[in-house]
Amino acid sequence: MRAASVRRRGLISAMLNRRSIRYFSNAPVGEEVAKLIIEAGQRAPCVYQSYSVIRLNDPQTRRKVIELVGDDPPLRAPLILLVCLDVRRTSRTFSLLTEKHVLRTERHPVETVEMLIETAMFMENMVIAAEALALGSVVLDYPLRAPEEFSRALSLPEKVIPLFLLCVGQPAESPPLRPRVPLEFVYHVDRYRDPTEEELQSYLREADEAHNSEGYLRKYGNSDAKYGEHLVQKVSQSKSHEEEASDVQRFFRSSGLII
Repeated sequence: MRAASVRRRGLISAMLNRRSIRYFSNAPVGEEVAKLIIEAGQRAPCVYQSYSVIRLNDPQTRRKVIELVGDDPPLRAPLILLVCLDVRRTSRTFSLLTEKHVLRTERHPVETVEMLIETAMFMENMVIAAEALALGSVVLDYPLRAPEEFSRALSLPEKVIPLFLLCVGQPAESPPLRPRVPLEFVYHVDRYRDPTEEELQSYLREADEAHNSEGYLRKYGNSDAKYGEHLVQKVSQSKSHEEEASDVQRFFRSSGLII
């Protein structure tokens, strides 16, 4: 089968044309659809299934989230799922099998990475399922950056670690496809190839031009900064960044997330 014909087929086409949606209509997402999306998430490759999701339905619960992060438009989505790494249930399951298991120690880097990757694949399957149902979605990293605050606000038990918010609903916007690094940066045959500095610079210019042309930051962040400037602000080392990283690392370690 030719790649060109495959690209036009249902699920592959939906994946290739997926965009993050931040504005949703008021059309509800029923409980049956929500469960179907989560069930599809569970079919991702797994060993430990160390994940849980919490649907944020109650207006008071949603207000708590908005108080933490601000009134971001995606937080008005009809379906909001808090994706958590569930070290708690996994550890309890292991304890039923043996009293001496790795999650009771501070040396389980392999298991930790596997649990994190499984949670990411679980979430990606939910994103794809939403696309297959003609729904839009966006993944927000607010809980990852403030896990202790989210845990306290939502009364999460110990070792249930909030990571992402997955917002889903009928799209109320149709943004363009956003840039991705060239396939040759990602796909290597037999040996790894470093892209040249010129190739990296070319991609950064392309991404900057595309986001600026869309008015991405003006539309979603009320900012006139260029996209490259926005990225510099996100990744530059600063005292506030160091404090955030220290707080997150401390919370993760206390929750049994050790690498």
